[in-house]
Amino acid sequence: MKKKLIFVTDQHILKQKVTDFNELISLEQMDDLTQHSYAHNSLLALKNDWNLFVSFCQSKSVKAIPASVTATRLFLEMESKKRKYSSIRRYSVTISLVHRLLSIKDPTDNPQVRQALMTLRLNKKGDEVQAISLTNAHLRALYSKYSKSKSVKVIRDLAIYHVMFECALKRSELKNLLFSQIETIGEHLILSFGQSQYQLSKNAVSCLGKWLTLVPRDSNYVFRSIDKHGNVANNILNDSSIFRILRNAGTLLGKPELKFSGQSARVGAVHKLSEQGYKIKEIQEFGRWLSPAMPYQYIGCKGTAEKEKLKFFSFKPWE
Repeated sequence: MKKKLIFVTDQHILKQKVTDFNELISLEQMDDLTQHSYAHNSLLALKNDWNLFVSFCQSKSVKAIPASVTATRLFLEMESKKRKYSSIRRYSVTISLVHRLLSIKDPTDNPQVRQALMTLRLNKKGDEVQAISLTNAHLRALYSKYSKSKSVKVIRDLAIYHVMFECALKRSELKNLLFSQIETIGEHLILSFGQSQYQLSKNAVSCLGKWLTLVPRDSNYVFRSIDKHGNVANNILNDSSIFRILRNAGTLLGKPELKFSGQSARVGAVHKLSEQGYKIKEIQEFGRWLSPAMPYQYIGCKGTAEKEKLKFFSFKPWE
């Protein structure tokens, strides 16, 4: 959702902000500039991206704000040698955001920078690496090996693997899962996400059921962090924690070369549904995607996926 942010126009405040943002900034400074509108992880990314740009400008003895078109273009081209296009695009968005909020002309809006971004996008097309699929076979192996574990962390993680796979969950949906979204009907557990309901398998019910007996109801959130003593906290998991939990699945399987990520369960769910004969529209509805682009990409139809993504692009007119 687009943020409704107010541009800085007060000349005294503006002068101080420009001075501050020509140096490395803190998380609090970025939070203040963006008017406390971003979640912690997004804010951290903005701060890190801007500081990377500032460091580059300092190495070239030029200002980061207002940034010159040449400095911006050279920065993006240099970073493209070691970063994916998605990162390069994010850097340009951060540079644009800071300049616009400080009522300074946006260097990324210049035709030279936009042409450079377009060239980088074409040159780096296909450099995205598909997330490794967490499959039903992986889940069965994890369940067979760890279903009788007494470790609080293992019990929680096993529940997370099953719930994310069987409901095709995003990390945000998992961390915000509430007790009120879980309904018990006889021996079954039904999870609700918006208008969609998912009946868990027997193994998933067993894993989630064990976790529910351990997690205190001092918070509305189902999945929490665990300290080194095995105590369940009342704060929810963050995206980084969920990523590490998924990444650890390969280690638990005795296959550390399997580098699972936060998207692995959704990828695995798409593959399973496709193998079962579900149509793309049905898979899209199952995974609650707004478009069929990602389901197409996950099953390997990259051409069709790119066409679907284009429907969401808006192109600025050239100056």
